[in-house]
Amino acid sequence: MALLNYVKKSILTHLYFFVVFIISGLIVNILQVFTLLLWPVSKSLYRKANGYLVYLHWAQLVFLYDTYSGSHIYIHCDDKFFTAMNKQHGLLVMNHTFELDWLATWCVADRYGQLFSAKCFMKNELKYVPLVGWSFYLLEMPFLKRDFVKDREQLVEGVKLLADFPMPAKMLMFCEGTRFTPEKYEKSKAFAEKKGLPILKHHLTPRTKGFCMAVEGLKGRVPVIMDATVACQKNDSATVYDLLLGKRVTYHAFVKIRSMDEVPTDSEEETSNYCHQLYQEKDNAMDYFMKNDTFHGYDDTMKQHFIPPRIQPTLVAMFWYASLGTLIIYYLLKLLLTGSMLTILIAVLVVFLLQLGFHRMMSVAVASKGSTYGSNTHSPNNGPNGTVSSLPQVNGDSHHENSPSNGTDKKDE
Repeated sequence: MALLNYVKKSILTHLYFFVVFIISGLIVNILQVFTLLLWPVSKSLYRKANGYLVYLHWAQLVFLYDTYSGSHIYIHCDDKFFTAMNKQHGLLVMNHTFELDWLATWCVADRYGQLFSAKCFMKNELKYVPLVGWSFYLLEMPFLKRDFVKDREQLVEGVKLLADFPMPAKMLMFCEGTRFTPEKYEKSKAFAEKKGLPILKHHLTPRTKGFCMAVEGLKGRVPVIMDATVACQKNDSATVYDLLLGKRVTYHAFVKIRSMDEVPTDSEEETSNYCHQLYQEKDNAMDYFMKNDTFHGYDDTMKQHFIPPRIQPTLVAMFWYASLGTLIIYYLLKLLLTGSMLTILIAVLVVFLLQLGFHRMMSVAVASKGSTYGSNTHSPNNGPNGTVSSLPQVNGDSHHENSPSNGTDKKDE
């Protein structure tokens, strides 16, 4: 056990995972480009092929959470959740409070074989980021510039993509627009006070313009809203780097399935009020969690479920670690044994640069590096009822899910 802990904390292990993640991502990106040949033939076939390819990259992060670190996620829900996950498209409205909430929901998506079909709204800048950004672009993720006029078309296209997707899919939306931090909370609180909106204790005031447009486009086409409140036990702020160190975390998701038809759409103000009410209920649930370290007991109609991880992410990770790892080790040994002093020095420099790149990549997940709340940079136009023209976006996290619930899931009631 001591040896295993030492290996997990070794920078060589972290660099090994990092290099494999980068190289495998580039391979997947190249293969994704070739799937463009399928577009004129069948968009459905193109989307399926892209989804399965990108799973070969994303599954490594699910392995890191579920297997490598031994972390868990519990679902608090009723039977409607299993129907929605197995059979229906849905709009997933989720809080963005913790560093790893997006990855925990990825793990839930994977339990149902839907990680590759998960969709989310992304910051436009991410489109140009190698690996993840390129994959998202080829997956037709809607990229938003936080300018309502420019983003309207992208939002509409994202809504159409979800409604027309050839298999059950979920579109993730963070209505808060950015990850929660104390500094952002104070700005959010001041904004809510100024607009006469509900003051939340554990969430940022939601930006409702994007929600209103999404509901307008999805109503009648997508049956449900998956209202998810996600929290981490002990209020843990663990990051991806902590998972690499072998730290185990436990997340809980309180998920209510709401009919899309229950959302009032006679006016934008009514839809906006519904969104604010949604976040007030999230805040009440989170308040209970903060006091009890669980959602169990908050709502007697909801049962706590632990759904075991699938074996597929581990198989995918082992494939990459064995195949690419063998090649990496072979060429390193060959270089050390037969290379000149100059080539060895170049190799050392490359390793050093990889280490810098690794730490840089880990730092982008820190909440303080995320987008600001209420920044004048975006110049949002405040509308009635506190709606703003800056649409919700994701900070590179997604998000925001076939192992159906067939009695194999363990229930802790």
